[in-house]
Amino acid sequence: MAVRPRLPKACHATVVSAQVAAPSARAWWVVAPLAAIWAAALGWVIFAVPVLATWVSSVQSTAGWVQVLRTSGLVWVVAHDVPVQVASATYSLLPWGLLAIPVLLLIYAGSWAGRVAKVDTVRDWLLIAGSAAVIYTLIVTVVSLLARVPGARTSAKYALLAALAISVLALLWGVLRGSSMRPVILTAIPRDIRVVIRGAVIGIVTLIGMGAALFALSLIVHFGEVIRIQQYLDPGPLGGVALLVLSIGYLPVAAMWAVSYCLGAGITIGTGATLTPFIAAPAPVELPPFPMLAALPQDIGPVAWVLPVIGVLAGTLIGLAVTRGGFRLGRCIGLAAGASLLAAIGVYLLLFMSSGALGTMNLVQLGPRPALGAAIALALMMIGSTATVLLFGLRSKATLPEPATAESENDELPNIVE
Repeated sequence: MAVRPRLPKACHATVVSAQVAAPSARAWWVVAPLAAIWAAALGWVIFAVPVLATWVSSVQSTAGWVQVLRTSGLVWVVAHDVPVQVASATYSLLPWGLLAIPVLLLIYAGSWAGRVAKVDTVRDWLLIAGSAAVIYTLIVTVVSLLARVPGARTSAKYALLAALAISVLALLWGVLRGSSMRPVILTAIPRDIRVVIRGAVIGIVTLIGMGAALFALSLIVHFGEVIRIQQYLDPGPLGGVALLVLSIGYLPVAAMWAVSYCLGAGITIGTGATLTPFIAAPAPVELPPFPMLAALPQDIGPVAWVLPVIGVLAGTLIGLAVTRGGFRLGRCIGLAAGASLLAAIGVYLLLFMSSGALGTMNLVQLGPRPALGAAIALALMMIGSTATVLLFGLRSKATLPEPATAESENDELPNIVE
């Protein structure tokens, strides 16, 4: 008799998956160089693309690969707002709007470094940001020394200073964003300082926004002149794209020119020639054929006396930002004054970046006068912020409920006299 084999029973085992271990933090001496090199390399590639496109599309170009690479490096260094010398002329009035490209790349690289290094202490934060900033600055300085084409070069000293300032600020913020200590650091800042910084930022953004809006309005009014200059240049398809990119880079410069003009500090457009809303326009000065220059105002009539109100408006918004903190009146006035002063310092730096030279002769001095513009902005913002704080402070006092009148002791005692 055959024995039937017994089959094993199915085993219903529960498979427990092991927990995936979190990746360990990478050392600072690994992530800092990688972040700096990545930001520098990608920034150079972004600015090299239009140079390579121009070289490829130019049938008459005799430049070799080495010169094209040097030109790309030169453009990348200039994008850090580093003046460039062409022959005997210095070009320091640069489209610093293009500075946003290296700044954003550095912030992103710093955020990646802070995240993969698991930064959770101030020491690691400063170590990674400082090391990456030093490496990035060295790269920019070396490229400034090597990227010299016939007739054009940049100063290695200015390249070092500009790259160091930009990389330190951008990487400090980037590493902080990628770390786990950003809420701790931001909370550790005293409340008064946070209010002052917030008010100053509001004031600066208001001035820039008003300046950009007025510049756009002037550009629309003089649109016919813009078209005439565009037709005169006849840049072609590729040149038109380059002109568009250059115009976008000069937008912050144009906005600050408008701010200086509206505040009353004026715009210097050559030796001894200044455009202000309160003085008749001087004799025409020979300027480069650039479409955005068509927006320069000539005579705007009685409305010119209203233009400085943009400074008072910025101060008003600063005062509103300060009064939201719930401080006492005297303290609010002090904070509003501090925010106005900090905003004026920012205006000075932006006006300084928006002035410079575009060649020789009448083009040596162009743009606003930073010290005068900042002083006028400070005075107008102080007026607006102080008036706003006083208005809201007095109104809040007037709306406070009156204290209840205490009852007399005779009313509180029982009437025992029959």
